[in-house]
Amino acid sequence: MEEFYRTVEMIRNQVDLETFREMVDSQGKQLIIFGAGDCGHKVYDMLHRVGIEVSCFCDNRGQTDKDMVTGVRVVKPEFLDNTDENVVVLVSVVEDEDRDSICRQLRAQGFAGKQILVMREYYDRLTVEWLESHLEEYKKAYQLLADDFSRRVYLARMRKMFLMRSMADVVRPHEESYFDEKVELTDKEVFIDCGGFDGDTSLQFIERCGGKYDRIVIFEPELCKKEAIEKNLGKNSCELHMCGVWSKNTTLQFEAKGTDGSHVAEGEGNCQVPVVALDEVVYDYAPTFIKMDIEGAEQEALKGCRKIIRDYRPKLAICLYHKPDDLFGIPVMVKEMNPEYRIYVRQYSDTKYETVMYAL
Repeated sequence: MEEFYRTVEMIRNQVDLETFREMVDSQGKQLIIFGAGDCGHKVYDMLHRVGIEVSCFCDNRGQTDKDMVTGVRVVKPEFLDNTDENVVVLVSVVEDEDRDSICRQLRAQGFAGKQILVMREYYDRLTVEWLESHLEEYKKAYQLLADDFSRRVYLARMRKMFLMRSMADVVRPHEESYFDEKVELTDKEVFIDCGGFDGDTSLQFIERCGGKYDRIVIFEPELCKKEAIEKNLGKNSCELHMCGVWSKNTTLQFEAKGTDGSHVAEGEGNCQVPVVALDEVVYDYAPTFIKMDIEGAEQEALKGCRKIIRDYRPKLAICLYHKPDDLFGIPVMVKEMNPEYRIYVRQYSDTKYETVMYAL
């Protein structure tokens, strides 16, 4: 536990935004926050807390000359000076799509890459108050981990979420996602692919088991993915359910984007989707391997396959990065459902994404 407590103390001592100050080298620079919404305000607050001055906000909407929250002026993009190399634009918006669009817009206006800084990870990071309120839960999950490498990944993940530190030294090749070397496959696998997207993971499963398996069942709530799944799986037989997975059979609000990031939207969303409990749909198949990448619904979905986990102890590959409490909540939940599991954690990119728990 020494390394765990050392990491906790590091977070307590350094989460005062020094890494943020270092990242935003403001000396002699004119800082402009692109995005006068909630995220832009978070970035402004972080800069203000470390004594860094913001020149103005920039926003495509251009609804006002002055930001109502901070009192800082708001300008339209066409008024930005791209000839001054000391101008640095901090892109501060929620959606990846908007962020990428704004970056393209700024480059088209003549801004160099070094003048464009994307702030998403910095305003999303967790606070020391969050750490203190969940310290025992972080500790409990850490103690469940079955190998030293998992413990290294877990602590690196904590440093990423609180301090924005690199995890490069624990990142595994992306092509190993969901299929770590510890996952042993037979020719009798019943693979449950929750969050099937376009069928890519199921294809990877087929390749890994040499095309010999008992059954593949895919759950994907976005109807627009149906054609891609059927095309990609081709002659490989699978059972496709165009619905999500949850703790019970019901209908939920869903934010469908047609790309990565579609998710259950509590109380809001642009459509309704049916969701099911795996215990109610695939229990009789006796699943041997369940993968979940379902944009924050993992904990609820695990509740919906409690009987499967208890009775069959299938291999599990579950994403841990969609919600802040997933890192400790999911390992603890799974271990409580079936104490015989050995828990591992792996990381597949040097970002706050692509963290996977294996229960084997």
